[in-house]
Amino acid sequence: MNNNNNKPEEEPAKKKFDVGDKAIVKETALLPSGFEGTVGKVYENSVLIEIDADSVADSRSEELHDLHGRVIVRMDEAEKLKK
Repeated sequence: MNNNNNKPEEEPAKKKFDVGDKAIVKETALLPSGFEGTVGKVYENSVLIEIDADSVADSRSEELHDLHGRVIVRMDEAEKLKK
């Protein structure tokens, strides 16, 4: 039995982020001053961002140290930086 419904295959949705993209986060609960970083992993609705310590207002802050330089944020909290 042939299950060909003659429907065009759906194109995969364009991802907002790819691994390696530069991103900026304006504010989070742990880092209210915001930060920039590089996308390390893309999940369904969030991204893991490796924080650029130079972009944090207090790069020696306890919060940054506790995060081990990485944080997961919702995709709508981050913006992709132009290359």
